[in-house]
Amino acid sequence: MKRNDNIIKFHKQIQINIGLIIFGIIFIYVLFHIFSYMTSDNITVYEVQEGTIAQNYIYQALAIRQEQVVNADSSGDIFYYASNLDQVGVKSNIYSIDTSGEITKQLKSHATDTTALTDNDMSRLQKQIGDFVYDYDSNQFQKVYSFKSDLSSNLQQYYSNSLMSEIAPQIEQATQEGKFSIYTAPTSGVVVYQTDGYEGLTLDQVTSESFDTGNLSVTNLKTQESVEAGKPAYKLITSDDWNMIMPIDEDLVKIIQDEKMEYIEIRFAADNATTWAACSITEKAGDYYLVLSLDDSVARYGDSRFIPIELLLNEESGLKIPNSAIVEKEFFTVPKAYFFMGNDSDSSGLMVRDKKGDSQFVAPTIYYETDDYYYIDSEDVKKDTVILKPDSQETYTIGSETASLQGVYNINKGYAVFKQINILYQNEDYAIISTGTTYGLSLYDHIVLQGDLVKENQIIR
Repeated sequence: MKRNDNIIKFHKQIQINIGLIIFGIIFIYVLFHIFSYMTSDNITVYEVQEGTIAQNYIYQALAIRQEQVVNADSSGDIFYYASNLDQVGVKSNIYSIDTSGEITKQLKSHATDTTALTDNDMSRLQKQIGDFVYDYDSNQFQKVYSFKSDLSSNLQQYYSNSLMSEIAPQIEQATQEGKFSIYTAPTSGVVVYQTDGYEGLTLDQVTSESFDTGNLSVTNLKTQESVEAGKPAYKLITSDDWNMIMPIDEDLVKIIQDEKMEYIEIRFAADNATTWAACSITEKAGDYYLVLSLDDSVARYGDSRFIPIELLLNEESGLKIPNSAIVEKEFFTVPKAYFFMGNDSDSSGLMVRDKKGDSQFVAPTIYYETDDYYYIDSEDVKKDTVILKPDSQETYTIGSETASLQGVYNINKGYAVFKQINILYQNEDYAIISTGTTYGLSLYDHIVLQGDLVKENQIIR
């Protein structure tokens, strides 16, 4: 058979899929960045803010006051005219005793007549309710009952004031018949309708057992509808001068004595009010006690025997940063005498001599300064570099002297720059640092939250 030599064979052309190649490149790019993200440290940024830190010295202080328990002169139904913690003058109406119960019944029944309330009465009630709502704590539900009692008593008092004038003839007749008597305060003071068994306790009598709240025997006198002669009717705080005492440890004793403190600022937990108190330390049976002496606020907390307070001993304000951002970095310290202004530079720098003996001007970054030294790092001038002193033959070798600084990494420009800080006060989580320092931080600067995760000049994405 004859061969067909005219057949021409064509090689199969390779078809290149551009779309597939592009997809592959993108896929590899995405995988690379996912891998980089998963294996690299996650840098968190923190914005510098102003703040305050106060060391926590929180205590349950035992209140010692000049208190007088006033007993009822006779038996019968009792009705109160003064509100709890009211400041009253001598001969002010405090309570009445009704042996028949008729006058007291009329006074209490008038409590349903809301038209008897004046605008001033309404304002006082609104404030009382608002204060309770603001300070409400679900863990102290027993205070709800005290609030209910105080609110009802105050309403009763406001209503009774207007009724007294309406039933003046009946009151006068009952008084003449010896069935009704109004009793006044024997002296001026703060009225308290509560006893706890600690009345009469003095500073000299306080022991460690005095701070056991289980020893309190609290009685709310205003809930009683009748009283027997000789039984407590109310209590008077007869002086604005009072004391608080609390056990303290030796560390606090040392702080107070070393600082020679005569007065301490305190904050009351009940309403965040602050005041100053004279302070003294006493020792009993090997235990130390802090005594705070005050001449104000006695009425505000007059019905509390144990008062939660905070001693404001170490309160500092400034720029507040987390401790996790703080790092320590070592620097070369160079005498200031070796720095000068370059001919073509606005920056202060050094005359550096290289190994060939040639000299050139270098302006390193200055991180901090003292009276005699500038602090620089190894970015611009390496260790063992020799520098020349202006207008002198003296030389200095970089690295001869070093020192460490505390600081943080500022990333305002997108890369890490060390900034020196001056710590004013520090607790377990945060530090308060000085503001307005030459080489330090400013308000709203951005810093690395975990300072040990970055290095100088590291780019932050």
